[in-house]
Amino acid sequence: MPPTKRENLKRRCRQCDGGLRKAQQHLASIYVTIHMQHPELTERLFGIMVQVECVRLAMLAFYQDVWGGTEEGLWNEQDLGIILRSAKPVWDPNRDKET
Repeated sequence: MPPTKRENLKRRCRQCDGGLRKAQQHLASIYVTIHMQHPELTERLFGIMVQVECVRLAMLAFYQDVWGGTEEGLWNEQDLGIILRSAKPVWDPNRDKET
């Protein structure tokens, strides 16, 4: 039996959160790459990451208001810290060698 419209809407909310989390991961890669050479840019970049975090939190609140409860895998207060700690610098094909 195909999923219900409700389940499809919930799935779309999870997809939105996943896309926003992926955006944060990309921003974190940029952050760790430029942090040492251009520290004046990192504050602005971190601000953008926090804005995305606020959108994720708003999506969670929407999800809870509409469908109740919490959904596993949606926004978590530790997410941004985990994303920053696990960020890898952007690879430079002209300078970095493949391992």
